[in-house]
Amino acid sequence: MTLRAHTIQAGIGSVLLIPFLGVDTIVFFFSMILIDIDHYFDYVFVCRRFDIKGMFKFHNFIYKSKESVYGFSLFHTVEVFLLVFLLGFWSYYFWIILSGFLVHFIFDLYALYMNNAIFGRAFSIIEYIVRRKNVKGYPVLPDGFWEKI
Repeated sequence: MTLRAHTIQAGIGSVLLIPFLGVDTIVFFFSMILIDIDHYFDYVFVCRRFDIKGMFKFHNFIYKSKESVYGFSLFHTVEVFLLVFLLGFWSYYFWIILSGFLVHFIFDLYALYMNNAIFGRAFSIIEYIVRRKNVKGYPVLPDGFWEKI
C-alpha cells in the first residue's frame, strides 16, 4: 500500500477517534504511518542504499514481483505487537500505538489478500527464521535499475 493510502486511512481513523482520545489521537495517526519504517530498514539492508526515493522504487519493484518474494517487516510481527502491548502497562500511549499498528495491519492484510500475496510476508520473527530457508528471497534487480531515479 502507498504512503498516500496509509495517510488517508490514518487521517480518517484519527478523526473518528478525536472524541475519545483528544489530542492523543496524534499518536494513533503517526503510529499508523510510522509502522512502515521497517520497510526502509529492509531497503537499507537489502540494497545498501539510504535514499527515500530509492526505497519507494525498490518496493514498487518488489510489489510487482510479489509471487516470488518472501518479505520480512519487523514492526508487522506478532512479537513486536506483543512487546508494544506489554509496554502499554507502563504507558497507555503504547496501547494507542498498538491500536494504530493493528488498524494498519488489517488494511495490509486486506491488500495482501486481494493481491493473492497473503503468504508473501512473515507475520512472526520465528516464522521468518524457520521458513526463509525454503522460500525465495528478494529478486535480483535488473541492470540499470538505479539509473532512473
